[in-house]
Amino acid sequence: MDEQQKTVALEAEVHALRKEVQRLRSRNAELEADRSLPERLLDALPSLVYVLDLDERRYIYWNREFGELAAGGGGGAAGPLRGDGAPSMVHPDDIDRIEAYRARVAAGERGEQATVEYRARGRDGGWRWLLERGVALGRGPEGPGRRMLGSAHDITARKHTEQMLERSESLLHAFLEYTPAMMVAVDAEGRLLLVNREIESYYGMSREELLGKVVYELLPPPASASIKKANEEVAAAGRPGASEHVLVYPDGPRTYLSTKFPIRDAEGKLYAVGTVSVDISRTKQAEAERAEMQRQLIEMQQATIQELITPLLPLARGVVAMPIVGSVDPARAEQILTTLLEGIASQKARIAILDITGVKDVDARVARSLVDAARAAGLLGTRVVLTGIKPQIAQTLTTVGADLSGIVTKGTLQSGIAYALGDRRRW
Repeated sequence: MDEQQKTVALEAEVHALRKEVQRLRSRNAELEADRSLPERLLDALPSLVYVLDLDERRYIYWNREFGELAAGGGGGAAGPLRGDGAPSMVHPDDIDRIEAYRARVAAGERGEQATVEYRARGRDGGWRWLLERGVALGRGPEGPGRRMLGSAHDITARKHTEQMLERSESLLHAFLEYTPAMMVAVDAEGRLLLVNREIESYYGMSREELLGKVVYELLPPPASASIKKANEEVAAAGRPGASEHVLVYPDGPRTYLSTKFPIRDAEGKLYAVGTVSVDISRTKQAEAERAEMQRQLIEMQQATIQELITPLLPLARGVVAMPIVGSVDPARAEQILTTLLEGIASQKARIAILDITGVKDVDARVARSLVDAARAAGLLGTRVVLTGIKPQIAQTLTTVGADLSGIVTKGTLQSGIAYALGDRRRW
């Protein structure tokens, strides 16, 4: 082989070697990319990820989220990050919890998982709640140190929701335990979903015994029917309502004012009716007593008024006068008769003057009432003198055919009094 041929062969070999080197470099780049893929994936996660040497308390690996949080919290991401330095970003009250958690991981078998919740300072300087899971990895190939893999994610929103729910439950529990009203919720079939202490006391059963029972089966028929009807009306209307119900206790019935309202789920579907019932028995009793007192007061006032508008005046021994003023209806006519007869009896009157000067009008019924009063007085041995008869009244008396026999009539009260006193001298 001459020199030219050798040169060509060498150049071909060099070209092949260059291609192989290029291929190997490309493959090496692919391998480097494959090796960095897990790290890039971990850096993209919003969770904290790290590997800790438990014996040396030294972080062997941490992802970007962990490093940024540690830097923001004072842990420092540059250079070796020590496990006993990371607690600078952990809430002081939770450091012991972190230590106990790591001890559980260290004591566990390889792959055994432990969890912990703790607070760490976020980028904004405020405290964030984290849920961390850790597993034991065993010992590293370069040393005897035990290792753990930790992964934590932010649960602040969940913890806030849990705290709000706990507060709501605590608030509801306080109302259920200490309010003097009855509080209850039932589903469409009347099954008890919620009761308070007052309900337990009324039925003499514990909350556990009551929940799930149909309330209509626990009540007496009248109360059961009334309460069921009220619940169904609120459920059908889909809006609050109020009603009164009577419950029977050993010491007697009590009246309750019940405010009922629909309860809906997250989708707006009505699934229960709630009730708050307040004992208004004392109020009802007080109202009844006030009504009775008012009735009695009205009766007393009416009696007083009747006495004032239908007075019986003693003029002399054995002589009384009753001036009648205004309109005379059947009720007043009855009052006139009663007052006249009682006065005659108490005064032992021989003459009674009925003065109708102030009477506005006398119809047939009133005319008969006046005549009847005069005749009733005559039965007691008393002579009646009717004074103040106006022409229209005289016409009415004549029209109705009133029998005035035995009744003395005078035009004025003055003449009637003169007649009575003159007649009295002949006794």
